Amino acid sequence: MSSDDVVIVGGGNLGLWTAYHLAQRGVRRILVCERYWAGYGATVRSAGIMRQQGGSETAVKLGKWSRELYRKLGQELGLDSGFREVGYYVVASSPMEKAVFQRLVELRTAHGVPNEWLDPEDLARRLPYVDWSRFAGATYTPNDGYVEPAIIVRNIVMAVRAAGVELLEQCEVQGIEPLTSGYRVETSRGVFETERVIDAGGPRGARRIAEFVGIDVPVAASRHMVISFPERPPDMPANFPMMFVLAAGFYLRPDEQGVLLGFSNPLEQPDPSDRYLVEFDWDYFEKLKPEWEATIPSLAGKAIGRAWTGSIDDTPDQLPIIDEPRFGFYVLAAGGHGIMWGPALGMKMAELVTEERLSDLDPEEVRLRRFTEGRIATDAIHLPFPH
Repeated sequence: MSSDDVVIVGGGNLGLWTAYHLAQRGVRRILVCERYWAGYGATVRSAGIMRQQGGSETAVKLGKWSRELYRKLGQELGLDSGFREVGYYVVASSPMEKAVFQRLVELRTAHGVPNEWLDPEDLARRLPYVDWSRFAGATYTPNDGYVEPAIIVRNIVMAVRAAGVELLEQCEVQGIEPLTSGYRVETSRGVFETERVIDAGGPRGARRIAEFVGIDVPVAASRHMVISFPERPPDMPANFPMMFVLAAGFYLRPDEQGVLLGFSNPLEQPDPSDRYLVEFDWDYFEKLKPEWEATIPSLAGKAIGRAWTGSIDDTPDQLPIIDEPRFGFYVLAAGGHGIMWGPALGMKMAELVTEERLSDLDPEEVRLRRFTEGRIATDAIHLPFPH
């Protein structure tokens, strides 16, 4: 039996960034338990969307901090950060969305995120390959972009290793027992005693891990689907800006020499299984296909190179959980934005662990108890998730 200061359950983007920030703050005995391989679950199956155009103050701050942290880590390692800055348009499909989006421009700029509202006429000059007659306009941030999941996993694993963090792969947590002081964590690779446990189990583990100590964490695994066209249409530039059609629930970004497109079905229920590989919903693909083909007509009939599914750690309000619901037991969930907010969520969790506080965030928007006390403030900009 070994003893640690902190045991982190989950070796995805959230758990690894938490370990990195704890080490940066001087915590020395840190163990990360990952039941498969680092980044294996939701992280590497992500589309890598990285935007600062959140729908609440919390979302804007987390997006801004994470973008900066990805770039900073790349500089620290002397490696490519994995971040690709191409700009991002978030599209309004109705007058109601237009009014909401225009108010959000003020919020974002107030927090240092460059953001502007553009009418369809302006957008048609910028992106002539899009049929803007279908939309009411869009907000735009020029320094938004996306990350390459494989690169960011490489970087954060290298960083935690260099910081002295112990990362155990093929290490499934099978039980957690509260002790007089701390916790006993039973795993497939041994038993560990620790002062603190951080539950960063992601969409397939966060709820199960919390149940070991009698805590209900409302995190569900929502299926997300991604396709990649191996060739982009000639009218789309090589590093075309990303766009998110919020009402239809799909987005596009560059991908190698082609185009990546992601979407979710808002009507299906969360997947209760423990599987990372879930079936692709080709029926919903065909149902949504006319939407993106009408939006970008030159995509019509394009061959698909890849198609895959991932799981998103959906919370009821699409905002994260950063909390200590039981002394020494912490819960960290991304609210459907593990890649987008992972670096910042790890930073704030490390702050909560070492300083027993959260600065620059409204604690009531990230505490677990908001779900039982009815104080939920939904983020206005998010993929359509089932509930």
